[in-house]
Amino acid sequence: MRKTIPLQLCVALLLLVTGCAHKYSSDEFNAVVDQLNTTTQQLNMTRDENDTLKKLMADTQKKLDDTSSSFSISTEEKQLLLDKNIQCLEEKKALLKQISRFNDIIQQRKETQWRMNKAYEYILSYLESERLNDQVYIIRSQDKIKIVIPQRGLFPNPQSAWITPKGARLVEKIGDGLKQLEPIYIEIGGHTDNTAVSTATSRVYPSNWHLAEARSMAVLMIFNEIGIAKDKLCAISYGDTKPIADTKTDEGRAMNRRVELVITP
Repeated sequence: MRKTIPLQLCVALLLLVTGCAHKYSSDEFNAVVDQLNTTTQQLNMTRDENDTLKKLMADTQKKLDDTSSSFSISTEEKQLLLDKNIQCLEEKKALLKQISRFNDIIQQRKETQWRMNKAYEYILSYLESERLNDQVYIIRSQDKIKIVIPQRGLFPNPQSAWITPKGARLVEKIGDGLKQLEPIYIEIGGHTDNTAVSTATSRVYPSNWHLAEARSMAVLMIFNEIGIAKDKLCAISYGDTKPIADTKTDEGRAMNRRVELVITP
């Protein structure tokens, strides 16, 4: 339509301008004018349609751009959400790992407490007669058991580290009982009172440190001889630094002279 209409118009105009030999009647002239008007109207309509199409195309392009921008934003939001989900999963994994570690610790503590209860009950029963005769004292803490042996049950006098036969039998019995428990660790601590060593004693034990060390070593050697593993034994000298009773009375000083077995079941 756009190609044929201008051609007809040109032909009509050419005929008018050149003044062809043919003489047009009034009707023919009017027909040409009507054709020209019609063609002009169609041209204007076509222009309007073209403008409308351009506007529609612009609106469509705008909608397309908006949709593309919205799609881009939606994709970014999805990526952010995905990243947050991954982060949450990692945090959840770490939390589960921490909970598992706490559960293991709790289980270990329960097992340790169970061993402690069984060991304490066993030692109380095993050394019942010795406890009743004040040969030993048994003390329980949160994670350890302490057996206190007064000096009078092991050594012949306040400044001696030689174990009497009766004392040796007591140590052997305690050691046999501890072997049945299979403890993790046994600390043997030697203690003295705050009285300075005598001149005669100082030739063998120059100070209370040496005397306390000799006492703990004497017990350790018996434990080792009856088969308690060396890597489970430790001898420590505390001298007179950890009294448990009044240092100004004979009774208090007698209680301070002792050997303590600290047992980790």
